[in-house]
Amino acid sequence: MTDCVYCTSPFCEKHGERGPDYTDVCARKLCSEKLRDLREHTEWRDGAAQSNKRDECAAEECAAAMGQQCALCRLHFCTSHVRPPNYQDRSLLTRAEMGAQDHLIVSAGREPFGRPELFMSPSGAPQLICEHCAGRGKL
Repeated sequence: MTDCVYCTSPFCEKHGERGPDYTDVCARKLCSEKLRDLREHTEWRDGAAQSNKRDECAAEECAAAMGQQCALCRLHFCTSHVRPPNYQDRSLLTRAEMGAQDHLIVSAGREPFGRPELFMSPSGAPQLICEHCAGRGKL
């Protein structure tokens, strides 16, 4: 018996996967999807990091000089392959950041010239992210 690293539910070897370094994951659909996503992301990151070793953008088939760093995967990209995260979908925000954002948007909307759509991100939020990380979202 061991506990799932994602949901903390106990499971036996028949109902999950025991991985290296205690990365034990139960057979629940969401937990299995998280493990699959992590493996795919790690494989992608390892391949993209080879471009950074040559001082090139980590985006596939881009040989431009690297410049900006993705706040999530920490790889370097040229300026055309990173962008600010879309805070409208809020998929990259934690629950605490969502609460802070909700409070500030409501407060800004009460001002005479309040423009909630121009809301600045909460401190500590990612500054720039690559397209790969933007597409991953949260499971």
